Amino acid sequence: MRAATFIDTSVLLEILRVPGKSQRPAAIHEELQDRVGSGESLLLPAAAIIETGNHIAQLPDGNLRRKCSEGLVKILRSTTQPEPPWVLNGGSWDAKLVHAICDGTHGCPALPDMAMQGIGAGDVSILAEAEAYERRVAGVRVGVWTLDVGLSAYA
Repeated sequence: MRAATFIDTSVLLEILRVPGKSQRPAAIHEELQDRVGSGESLLLPAAAIIETGNHIAQLPDGNLRRKCSEGLVKILRSTTQPEPPWVLNGGSWDAKLVHAICDGTHGCPALPDMAMQGIGAGDVSILAEAEAYERRVAGVRVGVWTLDVGLSAYA
């Protein structure tokens, strides 16, 4: 069974080496290479794209802001190409996904319960997107790659 992994903001910030948000880019790059080498497909959930873009936009150094933003664009564009490892999710934010975020999924409780555990809407939406992808795409083992302790309990 092939593996498909949704990338959390914490990992994407490391891959892009965003200053002030990246503490161990070398280790993450090594793990990224291992995952790519094993044929794993990598997907970017909407929350990770938005959160990462916001972190980049807040960088005080314009040159670093540009460099990191261009790196994010490169990864985003690669999801539209047929070459691995980056894959376009292709799912949509429809009523079913919104209900999964609000009411919980098979893998996690409802949003208010997750918030009580310190897990925000962005992380819950990543879990909901991953679960929707797993239902939609046959023959794939879906996971979430995160460095966030709270999210990792549900990933």
